[in-house]
Amino acid sequence: MLPSDQFVLFYNEIFKFLEQQGSDALRKYYDRIAKRQEDFCLKQFQEMGLKGMYDYWERIRIEENCDSWRRFAADGSYLEGGQNVCPSLSKVLESETGPCRVYCDHCPGWVLPVMTKAGYYYVYNLISRTKPSCLNFITPFANRALAEDRQNLWLEEVGDDLVRSNLEPSMYRGTIAKSRNFENLHPRLKKAFAFLRETDLAALPLGRTTIDGDDIFANVMEPTLGKYGPDAKLEAHRRYIDIQTPLTGEETLGYIYDKAGVDARASEFNVNDDYVLYRNPAMRQITLRPGEFVAFLPPYGAHAPGRTLGEPRKIRKVVVKVRM
Repeated sequence: MLPSDQFVLFYNEIFKFLEQQGSDALRKYYDRIAKRQEDFCLKQFQEMGLKGMYDYWERIRIEENCDSWRRFAADGSYLEGGQNVCPSLSKVLESETGPCRVYCDHCPGWVLPVMTKAGYYYVYNLISRTKPSCLNFITPFANRALAEDRQNLWLEEVGDDLVRSNLEPSMYRGTIAKSRNFENLHPRLKKAFAFLRETDLAALPLGRTTIDGDDIFANVMEPTLGKYGPDAKLEAHRRYIDIQTPLTGEETLGYIYDKAGVDARASEFNVNDDYVLYRNPAMRQITLRPGEFVAFLPPYGAHAPGRTLGEPRKIRKVVVKVRM
């Protein structure tokens, strides 16, 4: 058996070679590792849940002499943890050849598929590719909102290159000032967020402003906000991402990741105008202020815009449409 000092260096060179072959080669390698790891931990994760995960990584901490930590939420709804000092990356950083650029991706690379099979959301914050530390967050599939909130928090803090998760994309939320950290989540978001950052939005006329033909355009509108409540109509799209931001006042929106609801209404989609309307009282509340945005991704990012928790009033807002 290879000593760990030699093994991580060997691992590092494998990753360098595979990265040169393309992301698909790395993905296949991670999947092979994940398949092998299932033999050691999947059953424990499925049967013992968060406690089983805690016990598994506690054993790894002892075996590998890791400077790491883990803690449960007070109500038991999630498990979070991290490495204060990762011994694996530390050894690679000290090597003569230097680390593979995506060395740290191998951890979420194998963990995410296993967590999905176990029925848990997993959000991973690499923090830095040259600092040997990381953070992770685990919660059952029933707690999607917790996972989304943690993912959005970390995306705004460190950017999309350093956050990994097994969440099917449907909603991103942040501030326009830090929207660069979300740009690489879709090829057209860079131009869309640049428009929001660099344009005098208050000076835009009502109606459509073209940014990149039919691929990216903005709609400026002045809706009268209706009361937020369970009867608010959700809309879902197939072809366009909605990036919504209020310009002159606070706006509350309803949102829910609703795969079953959208799929059930597939025959009702207005294909020409790219929407279907329906209700789902289980939607969660999102309140935006000027300078903040929320992006809803099709097809399952269902949302109810134009709402308020107070009295009905008119605001000015902009919605940037980004073709998927």
